[in-house]
Amino acid sequence: MSRRSAPFVAPSYIDDPISSEGKKHAKALLSTLQEDIASFRDEQFPPDILRQIRDMPIYEGNLAEVQAYQQRWHNLLERAMAFYPAANLPPDYLPLPASLEIPQFIYHVQRLHLTKTRAKESKSFGSVGALTDKCGDYSADEIALMSAVFDNDDEARLVAHREFIDLRAYVFCRDSKGEMLEPERVRFYRTGLIVHALPDFKIVDSRQTPRKRRNDAYSNPLADNGVWKIYHKK
Repeated sequence: MSRRSAPFVAPSYIDDPISSEGKKHAKALLSTLQEDIASFRDEQFPPDILRQIRDMPIYEGNLAEVQAYQQRWHNLLERAMAFYPAANLPPDYLPLPASLEIPQFIYHVQRLHLTKTRAKESKSFGSVGALTDKCGDYSADEIALMSAVFDNDDEARLVAHREFIDLRAYVFCRDSKGEMLEPERVRFYRTGLIVHALPDFKIVDSRQTPRKRRNDAYSNPLADNGVWKIYHKK
């Protein structure tokens, strides 16, 4: 199963976190945290005590090695949890946002299945100007077609799709009784993935044959600049 990320919450130690000033303060503190994480990554990632898996930003070790490396991140993880208190907690076990670039730590891993999947990024827009700011230039005829959508319906939306190859890992872990759990589908390329490998740990590498993406509900784009295809949102 795939996982969203934990929601942002202004830390309780900020005065009046709901006010405009409180929100600005929270954003400034989060920005400082991101800078500190980036500096720490420069020094501590890749990990020097773990073994790299294939050519991926994935590193494996025994229990003591993984715990020792996670301890190095302890202070930054605690600071991050102040902004994302639901991270890795029941009932949803949502991860920290990938934008923080803190490695993901997963324990009791029996098998790792590396895959590439054809996927798409999607953005929605309420004006042609906002769309071209994010998606780039289009021909005059395409601009006219997109503009006509809004001329005919004030509530209309345009949706932009960008296809890409999504790299994922399916992580198979065992519970405290030794039973195999359902796999977690993890996007790891931005953060890095640290796994505690059990005895007889196995790697299945299926990256040479990307899995097919599900059929797209949209066809016949209004515009296509070679990166983003634009459709009238259904």
